[in-house]
Amino acid sequence: MARKSRVAWSKVLYERQPFPDNYVDSKKFLEEMRKNVNTQLYTFWQISVAACVISHQLSSVIIFIVAFCYMHLGWLHPTSVLAGTLPVAVVGYFAHRFLAGGSTWSDYVDDLKSTGLVVAYSYGLSPVLRTLTQSVSTDTIYTMTLVMILAHLYVHDYGTGSGVAVVSPPLSMNAAVFAAVCLASRLPSPWHTFAMLTCAMALLVFLPLLRRRIVEHFAYSQVLLAVPFFAAAVCALSTLTAVGTAGFVLLQAVVVIGCPHIYCQMQNFKNNIHGPWDEALPDTNAAPLTPEERVPAFDEALNGTVLAGSLDAVLAFHPR
Repeated sequence: MARKSRVAWSKVLYERQPFPDNYVDSKKFLEEMRKNVNTQLYTFWQISVAACVISHQLSSVIIFIVAFCYMHLGWLHPTSVLAGTLPVAVVGYFAHRFLAGGSTWSDYVDDLKSTGLVVAYSYGLSPVLRTLTQSVSTDTIYTMTLVMILAHLYVHDYGTGSGVAVVSPPLSMNAAVFAAVCLASRLPSPWHTFAMLTCAMALLVFLPLLRRRIVEHFAYSQVLLAVPFFAAAVCALSTLTAVGTAGFVLLQAVVVIGCPHIYCQMQNFKNNIHGPWDEALPDTNAAPLTPEERVPAFDEALNGTVLAGSLDAVLAFHPR
């Protein structure tokens, strides 16, 4: 014990010291403790701007539902829906291709073939889709639509990427199409069904792809997209229900203002600690040794001895 008290313990690999392998110096144990080493803090405005993507998607869903209500009540002809959707979709497609860059004529031809196939199938199957769920009660149809819309919003990719566990673009797209099919079964004609499917694909499937491209190229474009869609959704929904409009405005306030504020406050309680108890990781940023230093050091390390200077610095533990 007297020898241990005279010899200073150093946290170095391969150096013979009069200490057991699991020895920890109680005086130095907490000296290297660090808090929130790689934590990135966000401001309220950064989070609020990012939340505008969610606001935009909520507004798109409301516009889609209002379009169904208008056609169901006879206030809007399906031809008017198609006349407004198709030109905007064409302009959006070319904007998406322009922002993506590197497009060739073969890409345009392939996209044209795929679009034609989808449109042909949608138009040809419209009579079948309209009668597909006629035997199901209306309450059940609306309940299934609500569930599918919530699933679409829950697994939708808001810019985090498909690497997040709950994000699933294919499931989000299928949920939106299934919701459109459910609502289309309550419309009076196959032409209404085709217009409903086209509107759903444009608003809930293709528009998010264009939004992602725009956000990648232009800063704060989330706000520029969210504001007009929010205004259009509020104006359209106010013609149907005042209570629903108030609830939608409140929901948007919670998403864009309330949740970012709560997140900013919760950041103050974040306390990740790092220290000697973390697993050792090599320091890839350390300056490499010269050949004169490296070869003798590793030769002596293999023989059970260590140079006092160079190898101690290289093989030291570097907690994460």
